[in-house]
Amino acid sequence: MNTFSVLVVEDSPSQREYMRQLCTAAGVLDICEAANGHIALDMLQSRDKQFDLIICDLEMPDMDGIELLHQLASMDLDSAIAIVSSREPNLIASVELMAKADGLNVIGSLAKPVLLASLQQLLQHSVLPCKKAVTHHKHAPLEFHELQLALQEHRFVLHYQPKLNMRSKELAGVEALVRLRHPERGLVYPNDFIQSCERYNLIDALSYEVLVMAIAQLELWQHQGFASKISVNLSATSFDNKQFLQQVTQLLAHSGITPSNLIFEVTETAVIRNMGQALAFLTRLRLSGFGLSIDDYGTGYSSVKQLSQIPFTELKIDRSLIDGIHNKAHLQVIFESTLLMCDKLGINLVAEGVESAADWDYLQQANCMMAQGYYLAKPMSDSDFIFWVTQGCKAAGEAE
Repeated sequence: MNTFSVLVVEDSPSQREYMRQLCTAAGVLDICEAANGHIALDMLQSRDKQFDLIICDLEMPDMDGIELLHQLASMDLDSAIAIVSSREPNLIASVELMAKADGLNVIGSLAKPVLLASLQQLLQHSVLPCKKAVTHHKHAPLEFHELQLALQEHRFVLHYQPKLNMRSKELAGVEALVRLRHPERGLVYPNDFIQSCERYNLIDALSYEVLVMAIAQLELWQHQGFASKISVNLSATSFDNKQFLQQVTQLLAHSGITPSNLIFEVTETAVIRNMGQALAFLTRLRLSGFGLSIDDYGTGYSSVKQLSQIPFTELKIDRSLIDGIHNKAHLQVIFESTLLMCDKLGINLVAEGVESAADWDYLQQANCMMAQGYYLAKPMSDSDFIFWVTQGCKAAGEAE
């Protein structure tokens, strides 16, 4: 680690010296220290090369660690961030979540007194980060005429991210994720067009296009003798559009697919304004044999209420409640109680956003039903997905 650089931000001289000794013992030679947040910011602004890792204490006078993290988020930093504190784990987890929401590359936390083994494990993640979900650079949002033309010319395509049944070790299905083939930008990801589709009232047209492609894929697989479930996302705003719901109903009625192979995902954070109309549509889907999934569970304010009102067959627990679960006791309690609830209600539970071997191993030991994330596989084209299946559905993380 001769070229690996670390900045330790800590107000206590003895703690700074202790962290320096630990870093040295872990093989780090380029170590800098800052006694407070102001000094750290000055060092970062005057340094030509960014630090590989910034170790930040939370409780410091004048500028505490929370304010420093906010300041770091306003800078164009690629540095990994580690939080150090003696406070309770759920408080530290909240700070981690805040920093990640601000866009910082938070790789974990260290409890005081810091152990050499813990620091070495964290440094390993800094040098050899696990395969995180790809963050695609966000371009300027697409305009109305571009999106309308893309819909007319059927430029949208689907990629498929697998879900694994962790109990049977078999493929449980895929989630269909939409992409746009742009003549100038190439493959455009949802961050660059979903909000625009909602703003220009094109989201229903896009949802219908996605559903048409998913049904066509299921029919093709069925003809080829291959069986897999496909999940498609529905926007809560679509439940206000009676015409859209009728079009979907007619499309499904005339398709040749097995209903149980198609699952509709409803985002848990979305507000369903017309609950009566939504319930009528969703219950009809269930009566016809289609699956219903509540997506991003745990991130909204009415989780249990929606779960009690809508006949869901699947619950996808949000990645924010899965990331780092192997060493976060409060996340384990939330997960295990949710798993117990799902088992008793007969609802499939899917852990979303699994990106590390440690989290994957914990979920297996906890008898998790299903998992999805970059540790298993990234979203793939239909041909790449079939090849992945023929190769034995091997988890990408295990090949690293």
